[in-house]
Amino acid sequence: MSTYNRFAYVYDRMGSDNFSVRMFGYTQKILSRLRYRPRAVLDLACGTGSAAVMWAKNNLSVFGVDGSTHMLEMAGEKARREKVKIEFSRQLLTSFSLPQKVDLATCYFDSVNYLLTINDLVDCFRAVNRVLYPGGYFIFDANTPEAMKVLWGSQTYADETDDMAWIWKNCYYPKAKRAEIKAAFFVRKGKNWQRFDEIHTERGYTVTEIKKALKSADLKIVHIYECLKFAKPDRKTMRIAVVARK
Repeated sequence: MSTYNRFAYVYDRMGSDNFSVRMFGYTQKILSRLRYRPRAVLDLACGTGSAAVMWAKNNLSVFGVDGSTHMLEMAGEKARREKVKIEFSRQLLTSFSLPQKVDLATCYFDSVNYLLTINDLVDCFRAVNRVLYPGGYFIFDANTPEAMKVLWGSQTYADETDDMAWIWKNCYYPKAKRAEIKAAFFVRKGKNWQRFDEIHTERGYTVTEIKKALKSADLKIVHIYECLKFAKPDRKTMRIAVVARK
């Protein structure tokens, strides 16, 4: 079940879609290095559709898959507002399908970390394999266990705007390599404020675990970078970017 419920309606207002926008630009650089030009793209865990819209504006066939009805509602509104055609669908990351194959699949903003078991991770990668043309690429980012420990472990984050405020309290469970966010949101409604709460859980994956899962899904590793850079990750790397190929 998706954890992105009412959060979806304030996601962009908080600037949370900015990372996907950055990843779109980073992916363009990766594709330029690979001298690869896709014609059809899947944005997996597309969220509010910011990256999907940017792909569509490049005159590509675009599919957006997400597990949250609320996120897809926002994505659909954004696509209509930007006057681009995107085929959105609500499906699980572990078992999705498309009406046609694509040349490129992307999955941004640690969405794969919401898959809490190795088996689920492998199932997701196998689903990606099924929708890719031979030679097609899969580009995604992932939080490492180091990120779970340092950025999520027993940390509290808070911020505000004129009409919103939020507090995130994090806990890290090292044996499970999992971290949990308990998020409280406060949104102004006229003279009053409304509160809603959500819980988000992620699992950090090591480079070795990612490699094994991709191999199990018959996807080949092309590059693994420190995310948003082109440097090799080390044991202190918080987020990796993975380039795999069918």
